[in-house]
Amino acid sequence: MPTDYRHRYADAAGSKLEPDETILALTEAKRPHGLVPDPPPRPPEPAPGDGAKAAGMGLANAALSGIEAIDNIGGGGPTDWLIRLLFGRAARGRLDSVAADYVRAVPTDDKLLVVVTDRRIVVFRVGRSTDVRPFGEPARPVVAAKLKPLWSVSRAEVTGARRRWHRLHGARLRVGFRDGSWLELTGPLCMGRQRAGELRDALGG
Repeated sequence: MPTDYRHRYADAAGSKLEPDETILALTEAKRPHGLVPDPPPRPPEPAPGDGAKAAGMGLANAALSGIEAIDNIGGGGPTDWLIRLLFGRAARGRLDSVAADYVRAVPTDDKLLVVVTDRRIVVFRVGRSTDVRPFGEPARPVVAAKLKPLWSVSRAEVTGARRRWHRLHGARLRVGFRDGSWLELTGPLCMGRQRAGELRDALGG
């Protein structure tokens, strides 16, 4: 029997939403490993002899190097082809895009709760559970203290969602945004077609 995520999370998540905000769908999820938004192009090299401009470009390049460290995968490195072969792309867009904001805010290894409401997509980190229960007993509802908001985006920014197949994760959900960027979600182990379809339908995909 599939896990009843509404039973586990609806009350806790609802307590952290805005007044009168309605939950349309929710599920546990993970941010998949894979290539993420590339850094912006480096500024052109200054003409020889222009000392002030060269100094300015040096500072800009140093800042961009720091930004590239945020985008730890997908910056054109020598292992990108292998990462893409194994994991595909987890997100794509400019560094100032909705997808890049998601990548910076949401770690790959945390258990997440993705909530689609009538106003937003909200992503929570799910804290570790210390409950011990007999085998076969349903999990208890999660308390609000176990949910930490990580990221959200208005429904107005969403242009669509579609379910897609991936060699490692079975079904993934790809969510697109008005700025042309997109991100993908998968499950804690594998997001099934049903869960991906529920989120897609709630987003009007």
